[in-house]
Amino acid sequence: MILKTPFPEWKRNLAVLWLAQVMGMGAISGVFSFLPLYVAELGVEDPADVKIWSGVLMAAAPLFAGIFGPYWGAMGDRKGRKLMVERVMFMLILVLIGMAMVTNVYQLVGLRIVQGIFGGFTAAALALVTSVTPPEEVGFTMGIFQTAMVAGGAVGPFVGGWVADHFGYRMPFVVFGVLCFISLVTVRLLIVENFTPQQQGAKPSIMKEIKTIVAIPGITSMLLVLFLIQFAMQVLSPILPLYVQSMVADFAYVATVSGMIIAAAGLTSSISSVTMGRLGKRFSHYTILVTAALCGAVFFVLQALSSTIWELGIFRALSGFALGVMLPSANTIITRLIPPEKRGIAFGITNGASLLGTVIGPLSGSLIAVQFGFPAVFWITAAVFFLNAAWVSFQVKV
Repeated sequence: MILKTPFPEWKRNLAVLWLAQVMGMGAISGVFSFLPLYVAELGVEDPADVKIWSGVLMAAAPLFAGIFGPYWGAMGDRKGRKLMVERVMFMLILVLIGMAMVTNVYQLVGLRIVQGIFGGFTAAALALVTSVTPPEEVGFTMGIFQTAMVAGGAVGPFVGGWVADHFGYRMPFVVFGVLCFISLVTVRLLIVENFTPQQQGAKPSIMKEIKTIVAIPGITSMLLVLFLIQFAMQVLSPILPLYVQSMVADFAYVATVSGMIIAAAGLTSSISSVTMGRLGKRFSHYTILVTAALCGAVFFVLQALSSTIWELGIFRALSGFALGVMLPSANTIITRLIPPEKRGIAFGITNGASLLGTVIGPLSGSLIAVQFGFPAVFWITAAVFFLNAAWVSFQVKV
């Protein structure tokens, strides 16, 4: 049963998927503000080991999501994108409840792997939202949808940190599981997808479909762009709570402070994402990507030089403005490059590149922090943004 609303179908779908993305992304990123602290509670005592395990936990889910993403994307092209979104949400609920019940770090890693195997929420939601949006509104939709991605990534860590500080590190998983259940029910009742399955004899192998998508001119360049963006965004995730802990005197609210700093960047990213549709009409996406990458590099240099928690929060928020326009601009380019009937597997592939950055970023952040200290992570991130700007300058012409 689909509930009717007075809004145009594509706007209703966008609104529902926006809410689902906020809740889904909030649940996925909500653990970032306290996961290193949860690791210590599970019996890992050595500070260096906590950093390493935090990086492994951050990387496990996106690694397996990147591997299995193209498969689920192809299934979405064949069986329907709405079904894939519902599948991801259902499995995420089970995994989150399981994380609240683990007794050691190995069980937590195992559940993060399961989350990745059945994951790929963003790719599934992107394929669905673009498939039900009129072509002339795709740029607008990408900008609005990006606000959900960054809003969820901002609100989730804040909520997770606050709940963890007040009710313990297990309770946030339960809260996020309940929110995902609400999201699943909402998608089930309100989303309309007019999907026509492919004929049985017209299904090439998934590997052949992957090769076809990668062969599209411009796709490989965008894969590297997405990797670099996500690397820079996630390299701080396993060490930010620990870095904040080293800067503040009140250890009782470390998770809350970390969540607030993450939320600051998410808020500014949401603001800039809303303007992306208009920016895309006035400037080329090439110009937007280069300018945003250079600004991101400068702001991460300033974060490396910060001496107080307030300075860190301010420059973190300013970097959010740059991040907020980069991803929707990149995804708009990709949407224009690929045929509509292949968007499921295409976003599975491109999301895999993003997830690879999500894997390598946290692991790199942990190792860099162990070997060279916390500020070095910010310097490396700034260098990645400069590299991104250079790559776009020479390889992306849209």
